Amino acid sequence: MIALLLMTLDEEERNRILLLWQENGAALILYAQKILGSAGTFEDAQDIVSEAFERLMIHFERYERLSEVQMKGLLFRIVRNLCMDFHRKTKRTPVMEIYDDTETPEHGDDAEVFSPEDLVISEDNVQRMQKVFLSLSPALREVLEMKLNEEMTDEEIAEELHITTAGVHTRLVRARRQVRIKWEEEEHE
Repeated sequence: MIALLLMTLDEEERNRILLLWQENGAALILYAQKILGSAGTFEDAQDIVSEAFERLMIHFERYERLSEVQMKGLLFRIVRNLCMDFHRKTKRTPVMEIYDDTETPEHGDDAEVFSPEDLVISEDNVQRMQKVFLSLSPALREVLEMKLNEEMTDEEIAEELHITTAGVHTRLVRARRQVRIKWEEEEHE
């Protein structure tokens, strides 16, 4: 799911998310493990961090003006809230230490670092994303597929479709926005 959502962002946004992941991914997983305690597994912590990044990307337009420090704090808050949701769902009492959002939990050099693509993409999410893509208008879906599947540049897409690069950019922005909106609608069904 993360890989698909990353592709809906433009290059600058994608680079910001990847940098946040590289700098904070391992710390976020350890933070989630600490909050989950014995109630959750390492895989649960990975899933929670994955979902935190998914939420950040889905709502990126709301947060794009935040500084890197603010985004880091936001990610830690999202992870903490998702861990609390996990505890509520499993009806276990959380055992946790509270971290200041400005602090990064310490982790050893042996901590495993995962890329977003390494996290498991559930079959349900893949099916949901396919449903969302198919619900786009043909013009938006075509531009998005050319960008994501064929990895064409905006200029190549413009040439192929006989439209301006500004038109391509507009369609991509609209497609990404609709994907986010429809994804949220799918989550609530």
